[in-house]
Amino acid sequence: METQFEKIIKLILVVIVALGIVLFFLLPKTRLAKKFRMNEKLFIITNIIGVICGMVGLAMTFIFPQSIVELHLWELIIAPFALIYTYWLMIVRIRKRSEILDEKQDYNMTKAGAITMAVSIPAMVIMFQLYYNKIVDGPIWFPYYFFVTLLLFSGTTLFLFKKE
Repeated sequence: METQFEKIIKLILVVIVALGIVLFFLLPKTRLAKKFRMNEKLFIITNIIGVICGMVGLAMTFIFPQSIVELHLWELIIAPFALIYTYWLMIVRIRKRSEILDEKQDYNMTKAGAITMAVSIPAMVIMFQLYYNKIVDGPIWFPYYFFVTLLLFSGTTLFLFKKE
């Protein structure tokens, strides 16, 4: 049976998704669209949001392991990250090309993806051990993996971008 809290979260998620869809289709047709640009500040903010969503998501996954899936908390936690990527898609749509990143940003994201893939394997071994020893239940596998990879990818991308 659905709780009031779950209904509220679902309503918030529907509003966020609807808002994202409306903005994606309507904003590029306005005069405001000329101001939409991909720049270094947006790239950094996107990765900071990814790190924050990843950290909050991981914490919530272990603090509220049953609720993270049942109450759709994981979707609520990633909503800011999804909205910032919707903004990226709007920029691609407005600029009429898919290359919105410079070579350095693209290289950093590629390298971060490789590092994330490599580190996610030991992270999943840890989760397997926690599950095998009955410390955690099965439903948190996906949120755990999602938030670990989001945190690793965004954090590594930000680190590599600031390092060079």
